[in-house]
Amino acid sequence: MIKKIATLLFSVGLLLGFQSCNPECDTLQTSNVFVPPGPYEEGTELAITAQPANAIEGRKIFVSSKTQTGSSFTTELKSRFIEELGAAVVEIPTETDIDVQFFIEDPDCGNLIPIGETSKVVDPSFFVDNPFFITPTPPLIIIPSPPVAPPPAVVNAWFSPNNREYCIWFVPAADTINGKRVEYSTLVPAAFPIKGSGEARGSVELAAGCNPSSQFKLYHNNPVSGIIDREKNIIKITIDRTNKNLGKEDLVGQFINPENLPEGMDYNIGGICNPDGKGRPNIMFLTSLQTGRQVILYRQAD
Repeated sequence: MIKKIATLLFSVGLLLGFQSCNPECDTLQTSNVFVPPGPYEEGTELAITAQPANAIEGRKIFVSSKTQTGSSFTTELKSRFIEELGAAVVEIPTETDIDVQFFIEDPDCGNLIPIGETSKVVDPSFFVDNPFFITPTPPLIIIPSPPVAPPPAVVNAWFSPNNREYCIWFVPAADTINGKRVEYSTLVPAAFPIKGSGEARGSVELAAGCNPSSQFKLYHNNPVSGIIDREKNIIKITIDRTNKNLGKEDLVGQFINPENLPEGMDYNIGGICNPDGKGRPNIMFLTSLQTGRQVILYRQAD
């Protein structure tokens, strides 16, 4: 019995001894770190968040990659902490068809901690009509800007500058007061079967019709509900794709200044099928609550 107690005390003392070697070692709780689900498009950016956000501020982020030939390598990613987003923005490798696992450094404990799930880096064609990533996303992370003057109206089509086929036709509840049309915050969703065009169909996710096969798109003719509060600059919408057995996607966001869009991106703004790049558009900035991916929509200046 005495021998067992002595062994136990020795083990406890040894454990405390190891802890005292680095009393500041406090391993990061990776359950509080959120990595948007993959796969990831080559050469794009990814926002990694945490609760609290400053838990990942200043920490290096790595990616361990495994090629199809079986060779593996670990690389530190280019990253920057964006306070406005409360996220670390990292650059995705440009090599495609590789398996990737993200890691974050734990300088106090001297090791790397895996975050997120193992996924793949793919080329842009992967996301064409992919049921898991329907809404087109920009290749670079957008930083929300200070409050901007909202558009005088939201009714009509808002297009994706990253995919000319994609648009959402918004129809807010409205009334005529003193001869003027007044929009309210609540959207009127399209009803099934969707018939007619324009305001008669209600708020709906659409393929623009630039491509003859548009009617087969997963994002064509899906009702949209929610609110667009122009005064408070709050946008909360739900895209209902249950008619295609794809569930619903919730997006939240705001209107932003076009000047806050990242430089170096080829935004196709102007026109519908033949963009001319002219004009100063209104920009709607949204984030998917399901995938964490950013979405931008534009409407030409009023």
